[in-house]
Amino acid sequence: MQTTNESSPLLASEEVMDNVRQRVQHRIAGHFMGAMGAETDSHAESSEKSKLSEHIDEKTEREIEKTFGKHRRKESAYSIQNVLWLITSIAVFYYTDFYIACRYDQRVNRVWFNVGAILVLVNLCIGAFLIVYITYIKKVSSDDWETHYPAAIPIATGSFIMGAVCVTVGLWPLWNILTPVILFILFMGMIVTLAMLPNF
Repeated sequence: MQTTNESSPLLASEEVMDNVRQRVQHRIAGHFMGAMGAETDSHAESSEKSKLSEHIDEKTEREIEKTFGKHRRKESAYSIQNVLWLITSIAVFYYTDFYIACRYDQRVNRVWFNVGAILVLVNLCIGAFLIVYITYIKKVSSDDWETHYPAAIPIATGSFIMGAVCVTVGLWPLWNILTPVILFILFMGMIVTLAMLPNF
């Protein structure tokens, strides 16, 4: 008898929590469905947030913020991880004599390397066209790239993948198994540098 009395408050609290969870899920689903159907302004978003938060206690709201808040925050390009990638890529570029090896070393398979370099250059040209000309000069949003130029991103992706494979084959006689690692570190350094540039 005593055990049923002790378990009944637990059952009641579980029912309350299930009810709260269902209401929160319905509100979140309604919010996302509304966002998918039409764009809302910031006032509507704040009022929706206030409507949602009035049904959640503070502890649950803090737990939700702790769990899902990191997806909302935009991380700075100057994080420790990016700086470490940049330093590592500079060190690899310097200690492998990458430029001199690619330019003058006789062991480089020139056919594969040149084809790969051309394909990577095609990728960079498409990227510069989309980012500089289309976005900054013609003021077209990056979300509309695929509608205006549907073949640009697939061509850039394919040329980059094929170019990376060809450059790896071309440089394989120099560094053997370390070639993909060196190229990946240099690629990450280039990406981090590009991410940091607009912030100046």
